[in-house]
Amino acid sequence: MTGLLDQIVRLARQSLEDPRAGARSLLAQGVPLPARTAGLLLMAVSSALLMHAGFLLMPATDDPTAQFMMQSPLRTALIQWLVLVASVFLIYRVGRAWGGTGTLSDTLLVVVWLQVIMLGVQFVQLVALIVAPPLAGIVNLAGLVLFFWLITSFIAVLQGFASRWAVLAGIFGASFAVAVVLVIILSLIFGPEAFQGV
Repeated sequence: MTGLLDQIVRLARQSLEDPRAGARSLLAQGVPLPARTAGLLLMAVSSALLMHAGFLLMPATDDPTAQFMMQSPLRTALIQWLVLVASVFLIYRVGRAWGGTGTLSDTLLVVVWLQVIMLGVQFVQLVALIVAPPLAGIVNLAGLVLFFWLITSFIAVLQGFASRWAVLAGIFGASFAVAVVLVIILSLIFGPEAFQGV
């Protein structure tokens, strides 16, 4: 177990210092598919637990979305897992549509690994809420920048793309398209009043 932990720490350090090299090292590990699928579930559960720990430190809110998430760690974990699964398929399908060469199983591995690193960021955010709440916003912003830096580099290596800026543009474009589709679907189901006050 110690050897595995050391390997994870080394790979995480490499991914932070040089995300492209980290992604190449990750894809060369030959992680079996069952471990990749189990890792996705583990990341969803771990992230949900840290999120609910953060909820305990935050003041009460009237935000219905936050209240919905705060009601049940199990619900939060399920939503997290569904979002991760959707991300895997979206990264795979959009990448292949633009000439990428990444496989679905490798996309799954990349998404799991990205979540492993972001779980560490989430832990730092939780510590910041406990030790120095005013710094939590700065940590959140730094985490967001790190997320986009890592995901663009990982996808570039995964799909064989040369430009990380093109990947970043693709991420924003795909995210916007998904948001529009979700708004349309929710409007058809719940009506326009569902977005009042948003």
